Amino acid sequence: MGTSGSFGGSKTGLVPSWVDDPPAVPVAAPEGGESPDGNGDSDGELPSPIYPPLQPPPPGTGLGQARGSLTRGARTSDGNAIRRGAGRYVAASGGGRGASRRMPNSRATAGGVAGLVRTFATQGPAEALKPFNLQELAGAPAVDVFVALTEALCPPGGTIDEAIARDAMLETIAALAAEGIGNFDEMVPADLQEFFIGVVSRSIEGKILNEVGTNSIRVSSDLTSVERAQRMLHEFVEGCVRDRFSSFGSSLADVSGQQIDNFVFDLYEAAFNLMHAMGDAS
Repeated sequence: MGTSGSFGGSKTGLVPSWVDDPPAVPVAAPEGGESPDGNGDSDGELPSPIYPPLQPPPPGTGLGQARGSLTRGARTSDGNAIRRGAGRYVAASGGGRGASRRMPNSRATAGGVAGLVRTFATQGPAEALKPFNLQELAGAPAVDVFVALTEALCPPGGTIDEAIARDAMLETIAALAAEGIGNFDEMVPADLQEFFIGVVSRSIEGKILNEVGTNSIRVSSDLTSVERAQRMLHEFVEGCVRDRFSSFGSSLADVSGQQIDNFVFDLYEAAFNLMHAMGDAS
C-alpha cells in the first residue's frame, strides 16, 4: 500500500505521558509580602516553580523491533512475523489508545464515512450526501460518488496522516470497483458499512507501513514477496477491525451523530489492542 509521503518516526516510538502536561503554575506570594509557607521572611521574590516529578517513559518494545519482525516476515513470507511486527508497532505507540491518538486525520475521515452511512440508512442517499454538497450525485455510479467524497473529506496536498487517510479511501474504492458495484442509490447500508470497515483497516495498515514498513516489507527482492507481505498485513489488520466492530453489537445506523467520534476512536483503539494481543501470541 502506498502513501504520499514517508515518515521515519521516532527511534523509540515512545512519548512520555507527561509531555503534553502544562507546567505547574508558580505559587504567588500573598499580599503583605508574606511567603507562601507563612514564615514571613519573603524578600518579595516569588518562590521557585514547583513542577511534577519526571516519570520514566512507559515500557515498550520500540519501533526497531516492529521493523525487524516485518522485515523477517517480508523476506520469509512468515505471517506470524508480520503479526508480531504489527503488534510491536502498537506496543511502541503506547498501546491501542496511543496508536489511535496518532491518527487524528484518519479518524476524522472515518467519522465522515460513518456519518454518511448512518444518514443513508435513516434518511436516504440524497440526504446522506447533502453535508458534502454531493446530493446531485445520489443516482450516479457509486465509484464516482466515493471519489467525490474522498475529495471532500481528504483533498490532496495535506499532511502525511491526511495522505494516509486519502490513500485508504482510494484503495477501498478500487477494491469495491474490482468487485463490481452499481449506482450509489442502489446500495444498501451493509454495503456502505463494508466501505467504512475497509477505510479504517487500510488507514491502520497505511500508518504501520509508513512508520515501520517502508524499509522492511519493501526490502524484499521481488514484487511478489512484497505483495504477499502486504496482503498478509492487510488481512490481519482487517480481521482485527472487523472482529472489534462486530463485538460492539451495533450497526452504524444505531450510532447517534453525537456518538460517532467516540465510536470511531473506540473502534481504532480496540482494533489496535487486538492486534497487540494477537501479535504477542504469534
